[in-house]
Amino acid sequence: MADFVPTFRLTHEASLKMLAAGVARAQELGVRVALAVCDQSCETVAFLTMDGARHFAGRTTTKKAKTAASQRLPTGYAEDHRVVSMQIRMDGDFTNVRGGFPVIVNGETIGGVGAGGASQDEDVEVAKAMLLAIGQTPP
Repeated sequence: MADFVPTFRLTHEASLKMLAAGVARAQELGVRVALAVCDQSCETVAFLTMDGARHFAGRTTTKKAKTAASQRLPTGYAEDHRVVSMQIRMDGDFTNVRGGFPVIVNGETIGGVGAGGASQDEDVEVAKAMLLAIGQTPP
């Protein structure tokens, strides 16, 4: 096996496109949200809170991006009886609230996005717009 493999990574340009698309979709929906982008190591690389968004929206939003990236799945997938275990394993960074999606390129999860502060359905719509901004097809 090789010692090194080629990989993809999110650029700051992609992160900015996703934030802008998320803001635009939130404005279309008439909601104020927080938006987060993380890389494959679950580090936040971009974050924005829209004027008028709730304070704690940012906390949940960051957790949505991290959960989607680390689990390689959209948030909201876990069965209720598994949530506490997942929160412990992820040191509190796990959330089962919908509105987070992994960023997947050629089958490789290279990050995650999250939107939060509105209804879960609206958060999902905003997060999907973030993916579409970089040519990703939301699941």
